[in-house]
Amino acid sequence: MMNEYRILKVVAVLLAWSACSVLAADEPLVKEVRIRAMGGVPVDESLVKVYVRMREGQAYDREQVARDVRSLLDTRRFADVDSEVTVLPDGVRLSYLVRGRLRLAQEPVLLGVTQFYTSTVKKWLKLVPGDMIDDRVLGAQCQEVVMAYRKRCFPDAQVHWRTEPVEGQPGLAKIVVTVAEGQRAKIRKVEFVGNHVIRDGDLKETLHSPPWWNIFKWRERNRFDEGQLEAARLEIRDKYMRQGYLDVAVDAPAIVRDREGYRVAFDIHEGICYRFGRIEVQGVKLFPSAAVCGSLPGKSGDVASKTAMENIEQAIRDYYGSRGYIETMARPALTPDPARGIVDVRYQVQEGHLTHIRNILITGNSKTRDKVIRREILVSPGEIYNEVKIRRTEKVLENLGYFETVRSEGLRTSSGDERDLVFLVDEKATGQFMIGAGFSSIDKLSGFAELSQGNFDLNGWPHLTGGGQKVKLTAQVGERRKEYGFSFVEPWFLDKRLALGVNLDRSDVKYTDYDLLRQGAGVSLTKGFSRFQRGTIGYRIESSEITDVADTNRYVYFDDPSRDFYFTDNRKNTKSGLQLAWSYDTRDNVIIPTRGTSASVFLNLWGGALGADEDYYDTGVNLSEHVPLWWSHVLTFRAKAEVLDTYGSMDEIPLEDRLFAGGGRTIRGFGYRDVGPKVVPADPTAPNAARYRPVGGQSLAYLKTEYSIRMFQGLRVVTFYDIGNVWQDPYQFDLSEYAAGAGVGLRIDLIPYFPIVIDRAWAVHKDDDLTSKDAWTFWIGREF
Repeated sequence: MMNEYRILKVVAVLLAWSACSVLAADEPLVKEVRIRAMGGVPVDESLVKVYVRMREGQAYDREQVARDVRSLLDTRRFADVDSEVTVLPDGVRLSYLVRGRLRLAQEPVLLGVTQFYTSTVKKWLKLVPGDMIDDRVLGAQCQEVVMAYRKRCFPDAQVHWRTEPVEGQPGLAKIVVTVAEGQRAKIRKVEFVGNHVIRDGDLKETLHSPPWWNIFKWRERNRFDEGQLEAARLEIRDKYMRQGYLDVAVDAPAIVRDREGYRVAFDIHEGICYRFGRIEVQGVKLFPSAAVCGSLPGKSGDVASKTAMENIEQAIRDYYGSRGYIETMARPALTPDPARGIVDVRYQVQEGHLTHIRNILITGNSKTRDKVIRREILVSPGEIYNEVKIRRTEKVLENLGYFETVRSEGLRTSSGDERDLVFLVDEKATGQFMIGAGFSSIDKLSGFAELSQGNFDLNGWPHLTGGGQKVKLTAQVGERRKEYGFSFVEPWFLDKRLALGVNLDRSDVKYTDYDLLRQGAGVSLTKGFSRFQRGTIGYRIESSEITDVADTNRYVYFDDPSRDFYFTDNRKNTKSGLQLAWSYDTRDNVIIPTRGTSASVFLNLWGGALGADEDYYDTGVNLSEHVPLWWSHVLTFRAKAEVLDTYGSMDEIPLEDRLFAGGGRTIRGFGYRDVGPKVVPADPTAPNAARYRPVGGQSLAYLKTEYSIRMFQGLRVVTFYDIGNVWQDPYQFDLSEYAAGAGVGLRIDLIPYFPIVIDRAWAVHKDDDLTSKDAWTFWIGREF
């Protein structure tokens, strides 16, 4: 036996040596290529060979075999692919081991689904007859179902599957998916223990769940999600640190489950509020240390919040970055003294190196011309690499409205002290077409349409985009009002930072007493003086025509019967005027602002040296202030004051140019244009004589206060109070005479640039006994 064992051992060694010798040869030949199916799923050998490049008679190439395996896997027809080499006397046999995927023969069979429609769960599963399946695919798709259940407050949901062969049809299979849904479980109560500085309501915001007063909170499910709770814990800690509580500790939430859902409790150890002791900067060599420290926003005695420390760190980087020293680092080291409630902060600075801009490159702009982007860039080639200006340029480009995102990168060059500055932009659609309809007590049934292009190019035929110009066509047609408008803006007139505006408009309004047709055209130049300030000078010519005068009786003013008034016969006037305006705007959003200030002062000088039929001036001021409060609430103040007065040979302001108030856009709770001076018939028995008619005035002032609450995306509820009046004479402003209204309303913000306003108002105080009330207001658009 021992001899036989030794002989077998020698033979095995010889065979192993022979195999190794063959494989060690430089280029062993492939004598045979085989395709072997695994797993009982038939495989089409001809299909496999289409993706295989190794052929009989070729030299064996391991890299090519690896590429063949990858090619077969990339077809997604096979669950697994491997290769095997067998040594032959005169070469090797190459075998591809292929495990084919099954093909789904019919729709999946679902078991255990009771809380949702079976069709809904099938949509989550995303498997249809004809799909290629294997354990990996089924596992991934079943996990999608699990995640869908968890999003809908079923945290214990589990999904299992099994495959069953189709008799007589190898390669086909059907699957049975069993869902163990578990019980629906929401977070029904969240408690915070140990918090004294930050109240519960503010801490609950970290869960991003709807507040208690949101009557639509059923739309936003407060599901149980351990990942969400951990994110909330970290956010709570961050809230405290941003108020100076640097030692705060927030324990992992305690979770208790009952039949109704989960109760979650966060245990918070607030610690003390720290203030800055010494603020030191070390490692400064390139600049005077006192100059760097003088640029820091924090000082000893300030609250040592995380935000304040980040601002100091950013200020150090900006000091260097604005001087071209990029990649400067500033790492804070904290030395707290809990007994005194102070923390010393030492910033260790790692200074960057002076860098200049070699080239400025732009990428990603397939429509917008390079010129349109380059003229907004605040740095130039050859200048130092000013990181502050570059970061500000990103914001400027984003505010153009042409791009989804803008970011910059500095590419290294062969010269160590130069970088190529690259702006990467992601373009978005800049053209809009909107159409809609509405109803209001003033205009009755009306429709509107708007076609606009925010990145227009007058010379870019046939695409007409990419030049940075703005063009807009608008139309609003109702039973009592027809308005049409066209506007064009060239923001860089003559290649200077000077905006040229051209506008044409036409309106035809049917008032109770007469019809008024206006047609006008204007041209303006606007210059930006700073980031928030602009000045405008313009010229406008306008014609107005009054027709269908319903009443030509003699009237007298209600508050001064000695003064007569007549609704004159049909007439047509033309006016020509110079327009001056200054504006200041820091609002975060011009459509639905939540913070910031908007202010404008204007003067329109009609006639005089400019000719036409009317000589008067129109001046005033518009103000709005938006104050963000808690829970996404916003308090808004809007005020307006305006005065008209004649000069030269003109004695009276025409009726069509006077100031009116009352209605949704001025003082709510009162009839449209009904607040202010009125006339009554001198002879109440005269034909067509009305009880009274509003005739407007020459001075106007009002204040509108509005408190808005965001319920969810696209819907806000508001409460408001409006007060103001129109006075007969210029600069009158008798504040003892006023109209005031209050109410509630809805703001539907689903249509971009066309928020829908619905208000219910009550008249609190009338300016006189004749003023009519109007409870409901409906209109589309935005206020100044």
